[in-house]
Amino acid sequence: MTKRAEIEIQEVAEDYQDIGEEDYGFIFDSDGNLKYAFIPEVTPDKPPKNIAKIMKILGVIDLAQFNEDLTIH
Repeated sequence: MTKRAEIEIQEVAEDYQDIGEEDYGFIFDSDGNLKYAFIPEVTPDKPPKNIAKIMKILGVIDLAQFNEDLTIH
């Protein structure tokens, strides 16, 4: 994830105090394209079932991909 994306996610997280360190988040643009994703710093070997479903839809096979610049259309 780029530094800019991290800063913007921090700003979003500040707006939503309910977001915790163990939470996952996906932000899409108005066309439905994934703009940002954030995952816990420490992730389990296997993601939770619902997160795995989202990853499958997005074509992501490894949580580490969310730490890269990722554009999904």
